[in-house]
Amino acid sequence: MRKLLTVGLVFVVLSFLAVPMSARPCELSEKARIYVGWEGYFYQNLLYGQVVDPSNTLDSWMVVKWSKSWSFPFGSENDPEKSWFAVHFTWYTNDLSGFFGYETRVAWNNVDEIPDASYKVEEYVKIMIIGENSKYIEKGAYPAASLGYPFPNNAYVIHQTVEVYNATTGEILFEITFVPFRAS
Repeated sequence: MRKLLTVGLVFVVLSFLAVPMSARPCELSEKARIYVGWEGYFYQNLLYGQVVDPSNTLDSWMVVKWSKSWSFPFGSENDPEKSWFAVHFTWYTNDLSGFFGYETRVAWNNVDEIPDASYKVEEYVKIMIIGENSKYIEKGAYPAASLGYPFPNNAYVIHQTVEVYNATTGEILFEITFVPFRAS
């Protein structure tokens, strides 16, 4: 009987260990240096401490990751070279005017559902602290502060790609890489 009880107890403990662990949406893990969730919640609640309704999403899903040496959230002039911050945005739109429809996003507040939209847009951006004579500048890197956020003067966008998909079929319609610049 004791053996059966021991085997049963071991089975219960092992079953708890088999439960998959994942990050909860709209949570910031500073130890893992990652955020997965809505853009509106990230900026308004986590960065600026405003109380926000979780459904106030700004209609853009984001995954943010940064290096250990990056001063979260926007970096610092004192961060060492090659400190980095990367973000992957996803939004839906019916109109690609402006910056690929970012200004005309459709309402979307459930990441598990595809909203009624014509296009799905994904943007990948990597920002890095670099020196003035960096090889990245030759390849088209530009000051990250020009994105409208308080990045330091030595932070540059070293990679930026936008992909546009048919929202219904998932077929990629086109992709544009702004940085690094590739001469033809």
